Amino acid sequence: MVSDAKTAAETNTSTGQRLCVSFNLAPPPARSLLSFDNAETTGDYESALNVIAAHGDSVVLRMARRRSSSSSTAANPYDHFVYRDMEEGLVDPNGRILLDENTGILRRGDNDDGEFLVVWMDLRSHSEHGMANVCVLRSGSSQWEHNLLVPIVHEEGEDVVRSLSAAGMALPVGDRFLCWVGSRHSFILCDMADDVSSPKLRHVPLPWLPWDPDYYTDDLLPLTDPHTMGAAGSSAVRFVGIEPRCCCGGFGRCSCPKSRHAFTVTTWTLTLTMDEPIEWVKDTVMDCEELWALPGYEGIPRVHLQSPMVCLDDPDVVWFKVVSCEEKKEWMIQVDTRRKALLAASLVQGTASPWRSQSCDFRQAKLQ
Repeated sequence: MVSDAKTAAETNTSTGQRLCVSFNLAPPPARSLLSFDNAETTGDYESALNVIAAHGDSVVLRMARRRSSSSSTAANPYDHFVYRDMEEGLVDPNGRILLDENTGILRRGDNDDGEFLVVWMDLRSHSEHGMANVCVLRSGSSQWEHNLLVPIVHEEGEDVVRSLSAAGMALPVGDRFLCWVGSRHSFILCDMADDVSSPKLRHVPLPWLPWDPDYYTDDLLPLTDPHTMGAAGSSAVRFVGIEPRCCCGGFGRCSCPKSRHAFTVTTWTLTLTMDEPIEWVKDTVMDCEELWALPGYEGIPRVHLQSPMVCLDDPDVVWFKVVSCEEKKEWMIQVDTRRKALLAASLVQGTASPWRSQSCDFRQAKLQ
């Protein structure tokens, strides 16, 4: 069912069936909706469509199909598409499914005629040797360019010899850089301004975290989604970390009433380059007491923030989620981390299912 005719685009799936996609866009904290209409959702097959990567007005979509009458899958269960002016369907590299963790899309140029690149990186098999496979698909082409065993260079110029954690997200920056962020310490930079048929990869450690985000005890829950990264202009990235602290001011988890939900929000900036030495610069530190005392925070729970999201228009502005497990309510707040100002706060309606907190689920499991 088409939600907005102005955003509707049509193409055919690999089985020849019609696929129509449209978006109902809304500014945050409201949710933008993706709608699709596909003939294979009737009869013997069911289909699902997911967003894998996005940059500017270009979005990579993955459609999965399965037989509705049984658990068996279709012979070719996945199709991939780029949503932008009715682009043709994509063929995934090496017959593998494209995931949001290892697939990015980068718009090149500012006008409508600018090309896009879909880039898929495989770090799993070769990370201990400081190498990765990189596959690139250019707009207007149906053939992937395979770059095997591309060296990953350390920031000092040495090959990375230790194992790197698998990518957790792909991040486009400007019209030149694509970055892959690992779950712990991995940050891999690729400069797409160079010849994409011979990509260069560079590894830069993430800012050091003085605490273990997975640490918990019977009295302390693990933090939920405590850090993120976003673009900060055309050639820099911003890292945001929610760091627990104890009442004495040091880092770490503490179960005393004053420290149970105490934290600081710290931001760092990294200016991207492939040739010069680079390092993370700490920008701001905001303590939870400063946040809780801001006008407009009244009535919002004083608990750990979750799920930071860097604003596309201003990297100093960050969205956070605030979850009250007891009240079963969730808020979205917008904070200017540099001016230390609360810009917006909204109670998210109808959030029981799509916005359910992992921390709440973890605690409920421990109580059973």
